[in-house]
Amino acid sequence: MEKYLKANVVFSKFSRDYMALKKDLPIRPSEMGVLNIITKREGLFTPVMIADLLEVTKPMVANHISVLEEKGYITKQYSENDKRSFYIIPTDKAKKLVEEAETKLNKKLINLEKKLGSKRFDELIKILEEAKSYLED
Repeated sequence: MEKYLKANVVFSKFSRDYMALKKDLPIRPSEMGVLNIITKREGLFTPVMIADLLEVTKPMVANHISVLEEKGYITKQYSENDKRSFYIIPTDKAKKLVEEAETKLNKKLINLEKKLGSKRFDELIKILEEAKSYLED
């Protein structure tokens, strides 16, 4: 049982430390996820599409959209075919925030890769992806 206690502590500390890298953001990390999707991926995105990509509920995304719109990070572009449907469009303010946050986070990940070495870093990512899929079962 000691092995699982240690695993719990390591996972908890790693998660906490990773999330701390995002502590200086003016928005919540989950809201940043919305901005990452609409600024870094090609195409237009509806709230439903964003919810599917983030694997969260539509009401959660709706809340994020309200906050992001209120803070000036997004605008809504209503569909010409269905006036109830809309796409989420990033503002220049959003694009700047995503770029700055990505630069800061990437510096930390590059440093981690240097310390672990490329091979071990790639293995870590692969193991984390695999573990995530197992935990979802």
